[in-house]
Amino acid sequence: MATNLRMKAARVLRGLTQLQLADQVGRKEIEISRLETGRAQAEVELKQRIAAVLQKPTYELFGY
Repeated sequence: MATNLRMKAARVLRGLTQLQLADQVGRKEIEISRLETGRAQAEVELKQRIAAVLQKPTYELFGY
């Protein structure tokens, strides 16, 4: 499964909207949307924050 789809699936399983995830990681909703659609790449720090909020290991979401 592609990184963007793993991230979206984990977010949905946690019952979060893109806006809620964005608020929790200190970003804008559009940035989360771009990550989930594969139109943007996250830097390491953001990947770590997203993984923490989604309660998943970083490697499970982002493949490293």
